[in-house]
Amino acid sequence: MRAQVTDLYHASPTTPLVNPKKLVEETGVRTDCVQELEAVSGGTLYRAEVDVPGEVFILDTDSGLRIAAEPELVGLRLEAEALQAARAASHAISRRLAHDSVVFLHVLRASRGYMLHKALGELGRGINEVFIRVAYPEASTGSHVSRSPSVVLARAEELPKGYASLVVADTVATGRSLVSALDFLLELAVFKGARVREAHVYGFLSEVGVKRVAEFLQKEGVERVYFYALQDLTALATNEYDMPLYGPDLPSHKSGRRVTLGGVVAERTLERMLLHYFPGMDQPGDWSERQCELYNGESYERGRVGEHLERSLRALDELAEAAREYPWYGDWVERVYAKRREALLRALRERTHCYAPSLGGAPSSQSP
Repeated sequence: MRAQVTDLYHASPTTPLVNPKKLVEETGVRTDCVQELEAVSGGTLYRAEVDVPGEVFILDTDSGLRIAAEPELVGLRLEAEALQAARAASHAISRRLAHDSVVFLHVLRASRGYMLHKALGELGRGINEVFIRVAYPEASTGSHVSRSPSVVLARAEELPKGYASLVVADTVATGRSLVSALDFLLELAVFKGARVREAHVYGFLSEVGVKRVAEFLQKEGVERVYFYALQDLTALATNEYDMPLYGPDLPSHKSGRRVTLGGVVAERTLERMLLHYFPGMDQPGDWSERQCELYNGESYERGRVGEHLERSLRALDELAEAAREYPWYGDWVERVYAKRREALLRALRERTHCYAPSLGGAPSSQSP
């Protein structure tokens, strides 16, 4: 039975219908390997049969759709939608946890914005939190090509003795950052007397990143690995940073090559997203900078919301120019462009996305 997901994102009777099957053929999006699995609170869970040593699920919710399709969704509104999506994910994850002892890995600074730790807490799940910050050798916003991350900070509570389940919320593009954090965590767990037998990873996930993380965990002896992707298993642009559902690879377009990217998604989810997601846009965006406050392991920093909005607007305009060269581009895509552009400009004018508490104190919903 399909979950009762509202029709907020369906075309109106006066809107020309898009042909998802034709779009799939022209863009390389894969829907045939995705099967509906079960209803969860507020959404639908799908299973994706992909070449990964683990189970890969895709979670479709209205909140996840808004986060993925609307780069203008930032600050407190983002926090509220992320919590709603995380509540659905927490039910799916909780059903599959094999152990009462749960180690929750926060990959700083951005992963706490997924709100999964709070959603699990609402279910009464006790968690032992570990905070690890991974950094690239130089500023990496916009590109992760040819860079190797390393752990620069770690903070851990007392870990449980014996067998434990590991839960992670993170944006997984190449998977390199998460592998670095996991490598550190698994060594720490052994030192503390904990044995991680299974791992659950939730967030915006690319197929490339999921494969790298799963293979690493398999090599390290983790017996079961589960992935829960928001809305789709994304494609990965050639800058190894942008995570689109489908559309032009902007770095290739800038170098004179025409490359179309396509992720893995349920046909029903694709239908729901087409009239709201602009092709090629990075679905998580600058995930850190979309948030009001960021915990860095020692203190709180302000998210640079305005910078995210400005970068998103530039990317949208550049992608629109690129996308108009493709055969699948039509009036309906132009309408999506106009809608997203207007919303980004409005968000840039508002400047009221966050409260302004002193950064010396912990924000109420994000405190460790």
